[in-house]
Amino acid sequence: MYGELGAIKGIVDLSPEHALDEAEAFLVSQGYAILRRTSTTLTVERRSSDEAVGEAVPNLTVVVMAQPEGGVQIKIRGNDFEGVQARQTEWMGWSESLPRKAEGEAGAPTDEQGSIQTPEVDLRPPPTVESPTLPAPAPATDVQVPPQPPPTTTAPPPPGRESTVWRGTKLAFGGCVVLPVLLVIGFVGCLALFAGGRGDGGSGSGESRERKAQQAAVDIGQPVHVGEVTWTVTNARQVSEIREKGFGQFGETKRGNFVIVEFTFTNNSSEAVTLDSASLSLIDSSGNKSEVDPDYSSYVPANKEIFLENVNPDVRRPGEVVFTVASGASGFKLQVGDTNPFSGKNGYVDLGF
Repeated sequence: MYGELGAIKGIVDLSPEHALDEAEAFLVSQGYAILRRTSTTLTVERRSSDEAVGEAVPNLTVVVMAQPEGGVQIKIRGNDFEGVQARQTEWMGWSESLPRKAEGEAGAPTDEQGSIQTPEVDLRPPPTVESPTLPAPAPATDVQVPPQPPPTTTAPPPPGRESTVWRGTKLAFGGCVVLPVLLVIGFVGCLALFAGGRGDGGSGSGESRERKAQQAAVDIGQPVHVGEVTWTVTNARQVSEIREKGFGQFGETKRGNFVIVEFTFTNNSSEAVTLDSASLSLIDSSGNKSEVDPDYSSYVPANKEIFLENVNPDVRRPGEVVFTVASGASGFKLQVGDTNPFSGKNGYVDLGF
């Protein structure tokens, strides 16, 4: 299964090119073979001698994303879960070897500000008082009472000042306990809200709305507006053979049942968005839903790859994806979604076959 394997914490203080150089050197030392490198990605695979014919080759892709303040974020995706898990120590060592950008905290207290100096005050010696339970008897008029030292009671010591560090530790610990509780309460509230929303129309109404949306699917060439982005399918075809791009006569050929969809994507928002194949699905006449096959990303022209591509406001971006479908499947509709995964908005394009 292809998915996100991990991410390097923090901002790495390197340019995208130097970050990929570091990743390439590390992966080669771990026995990976380089398949492809772009300005922002590095794809490698791990082959073994006992690998069965037709079995998916373990691979992973390192993605570097330039940050506005400088440096990059690094993510690792692929299907080599077993290889990454077996090399956790090596991955951790490589991650810690990468330089990080200093994260200055605005308004952070200095050493003098961060600690409270408690002034030392000379306390007067505790007063001596007569015992409340044994008052000194008044001397008789004609009896000489030998002088006796009056009983004294030592005043209790003043309460000690609580350490600032300890007080901060208790506050931090209390926050760590309270925050998860608040998160759980919020999560339960969201579930209750979601359940209440479903109670109005039930799952049947949601399915009915989706069927109606599919029935209103537009034709190829017509734009579909979803949230603040627009998808326009320019071409779609069903083929039985695909060939790797960029390798010339050495490109590998795959045979099977494939649907290839070409499109243009437009970001209509005022901020940059991340374009990824996760926003696309293919639905056949039986209601079966297929996702983009990431193993065939190398069979797409380099200028149409959409793996974690950054698209700025008002920019149009061409794209192409490959789906693997069942033999005999037909009646395909392309589901296009918003780049915001929480919006839940979708549109549909009838591919015509």
